[in-house]
Amino acid sequence: MEPMGREIHIEELRQHLSQAKDRLSHEKSEILNLHPLPDTFNREEYAFAYVRAERLGMRAINRRLAEIDWLPMQLDAKSEVMSENRSSMKRWLTSAFTRKPDSDEFGNDFMHSLARCGLALGWEHPGFIKLSARIANLFRDLSCLIGTIYYCTWLAENNVESIRLSSPEDINKTAEEISVMMQSPEVYKFMRATEQDDTKASKRKKSGGEKETHVKKRPVLRVIENKEYFDSFSPEPAPVM
Repeated sequence: MEPMGREIHIEELRQHLSQAKDRLSHEKSEILNLHPLPDTFNREEYAFAYVRAERLGMRAINRRLAEIDWLPMQLDAKSEVMSENRSSMKRWLTSAFTRKPDSDEFGNDFMHSLARCGLALGWEHPGFIKLSARIANLFRDLSCLIGTIYYCTWLAENNVESIRLSSPEDINKTAEEISVMMQSPEVYKFMRATEQDDTKASKRKKSGGEKETHVKKRPVLRVIENKEYFDSFSPEPAPVM
């Protein structure tokens, strides 16, 4: 049986990732522009709505991220969404000027969008449920994008020029397929062989048999590690595009 998908060069895959990034950026802009807050809004009512939206939004995001717990790294959604304290919100509530809130005032812009939706449509309205799903999907897709960039950097650094993918334009499927590939026995053998070569080279350098070579430092990705995944695989992280 012919293997599914086609061979795609790593640089071509990077182009797909760039396009995926643009799509996610467009989706973010659309979400944040939904349901404008009327000038007659009540600040106390809005503050309660924001807290409720934050709780419901985080629940939806966690459900989506649980679907991709096989990724080596994921966005730290809790630190992005949940407020450590409410001091900035309290300052906004007691300020002399009634400004329409956004993340510059307090909280997270996605949760502000969700709060405005809840106030406009109701918390059980299909439109609110749909928006919650859109926001959760965006966090999931961004995690997949980050994970795939991570993989691409590792593959390129290890001189892997191309891989086989069934749907390179589908960021979720691509992340899943590469994750499966990276945990395959073939990749494990390759990693072990590379580690052994590095060990031999280090010993030769210490004994004076080889000149010191410049080692390129790998950049750090500021996301959280999936501890269970890293028990079996631990290449260095890649930068966010």
